[in-house]
Amino acid sequence: MQTGLLVSPAAYEPLQGWVDNLNGPTGLMIGCGKGVIRSVLVNKENKAEVIPVDYAINGLIVIPYEFNKQAKRPADVPVYNITNADFRKRTMGNIVEISKRINKEIPFNAGLWYPDPCVTTNEFYHKFNVAMFHWLPAYLIDFLMLILGQKRFMLRVQQKISTGLGVLQFFTLNPWVFTSDNYAGLWNNLTEEDKKIFNMDMNDTHTEEEYLYMCARGARKFLLKEKDEDIPKARLHMRIQWFVDVICKTLIVGAFFYYLLKWTGVLAMI
Repeated sequence: MQTGLLVSPAAYEPLQGWVDNLNGPTGLMIGCGKGVIRSVLVNKENKAEVIPVDYAINGLIVIPYEFNKQAKRPADVPVYNITNADFRKRTMGNIVEISKRINKEIPFNAGLWYPDPCVTTNEFYHKFNVAMFHWLPAYLIDFLMLILGQKRFMLRVQQKISTGLGVLQFFTLNPWVFTSDNYAGLWNNLTEEDKKIFNMDMNDTHTEEEYLYMCARGARKFLLKEKDEDIPKARLHMRIQWFVDVICKTLIVGAFFYYLLKWTGVLAMI
């Protein structure tokens, strides 16, 4: 029995979008949405091997029940990969684009910076981004906190983010292929009464985008304790962050080219 590589928020039970920890894709979603995570190593061509937590738990209950019903034990041990059906799996790139769109519609409150992380497979470029946009701001913020006599926290936060990304990148960079035919077949063996209790329907009518909306709202409600009535204010905050982000990038790039032209002597010629 092999559970899904990444377990995601609940599709139905106990509530849609329910989640109780920052592990896996939920932590990545919140970190990017808050503008804390500025760079991630992800191969956009790989397919995501995830499954909602309630589907995984229902599967863990149904598998031994169905196995125990058999009059004769099979010669070969059956393997159940508890993961999404092949026809429902989407590429990482597709999920990233949907997540960015959803984040603009349902932003998190009081993000640190405009949420626009760099998604790359280039480890050197990723490390450069992490040094510039993760650790450097963390040191600056903690230095300001020290001067103001406040409690320092950003280096501790970045250490946790670094550890989490280090674990996740093993799954986001490598391709994984798990067939779920045995797991999906369990659904057909259940009685109508059991199907109402142990939902494992791979032909669910919810689309991936609808499910990701559930995840975003679940992260806001159950982890961040943010209210839906704060969403309009969060959208305004994000628009302001976008302007600040554009201005800062323009100044940085402009300064870089100015000093480059000055150093090469081109500016004097002009």
